[in-house]
Parts: sequence; structure tokens; C-alpha cells
Amino acid sequence: MRFEGRAWTVAALTGGQVRLIAENGELAALLLSLLFADEGFEVAAAPAACRVPPLGLLESLPEAVQERALAWELHVREVETGHPGGSGAVGPPRAAYDPEVRTLAQREEAKAAELSAAGMPTSAVTVRRMRARYRDGGVWGLVDQRAARPRSALGRADERVVAALREVLEAGQERSSGTLGRLRVYTERLLAERHGHGAVPLPSPATFNRLVHALADGRGLLGSAR
Repeated sequence: MRFEGRAWTVAALTGGQVRLIAENGELAALLLSLLFADEGFEVAAAPAACRVPPLGLLESLPEAVQERALAWELHVREVETGHPGGSGAVGPPRAAYDPEVRTLAQREEAKAAELSAAGMPTSAVTVRRMRARYRDGGVWGLVDQRAARPRSALGRADERVVAALREVLEAGQERSSGTLGRLRVYTERLLAERHGHGAVPLPSPATFNRLVHALADGRGLLGSAR
């Protein structure tokens, strides 16, 4: 197999972990879910379409994201085979998706029209793109990758807020008060000086406090009141 641009041999599988040996004898151990999610992972001598799906990662996503990906799987299967359950399903396909009488392009158009009528604006080009993604990555390829991207401890905080807060923390101003409320005031003042009053709004107190700890914890930046 290939991983991180190198060739490896699977030495052992233990629970949810895999142990690998590189060509130079280097050893590595990592979670299977991380291995399967890596963009460079592929089984040697196997086509890209046979890549193993990233087991366990789908379940880690929000329920709505999972449901959307699984729904798209049914749509893609119906376009390609005539049945949402795939080619092994029994019973006649719906007329709009019968491969015997409708071309693939016609089936893509029919699916786009069906989804659009159901309140999900879709084009035939989108259906075609989802088919390609499913072919390359299975259900994981149908996931909205914005939801799959790992988020840092800072979440989606405004970079200007982060910079100001970090500066306040490093200046040690919070140690005179020891309260997160005062720290918020200092940060707001600094933002007003830099960008103008009200130009950069602070997040809610709860979000701001989480941001404080994300920046300060473990670095000795957050003092306490006497």
C-alpha cells in the first residue's frame, strides 16, 4: 500500500490500529480511520475506485451531514442502476430511471428535476459530479467536506479578535483583575484602538471564554486573582 507518498507493508491489525513497515524498515502505528482518510492512501496494484472507505469517520460527523451523504448514495445508485439499492435490488425500476429505455444523461436530468422539485435545487452537472465522487470515494466522497475538515481549538474565531486577545494575554493585564470579564474589556478596547469602535465585534461571553482558555491554557498566560 501507499501512504504519505511512500510504500508500506501491513504488519499487523490490532483493534482499530494498523502497524506498518516501510521499505527501509521504519515502523509506524496509526488508527485505521486516519489511514483510510488520508488523501494519499491507496492499495498497491488496485484502481482508485477500490479505495477502502474511511471507516468510523462518517459516524463522527453531524447527523444531518451523514443523512445527506447517505441520501445522495441512494440517488446516485438509482441513476446508475435504476434502483436506489443498486443493481442487486429486485423489482422494476421507476420509468424515469430504467436503463433499458433511458440514457444515462436522461437519468441524470430526471434526478436533477426530481431533487429540484423536492426543494433541493440541483442540476444534471451536480448529479454527474456526485456520481464521480461516489465512484472515487464511496459514501465519504458524497460528504460535504466543509463539515469533515478538522477544526482547531480556536474554531472560526475572527483572526483580529484572536490577535488582540493574544496580545492582551501576553501583556499580563488580566492578572490585575483575575476575571474573564475584565479580560474581555481589555480586548474590546484594543480592537477599538486598532480597527475603530464596533468594527470588530466580540463573540458571545461563552465563546470568548473558550477562546481565552484555548489560547492561554498550558502556556501560563492566564493568571488568577489574589
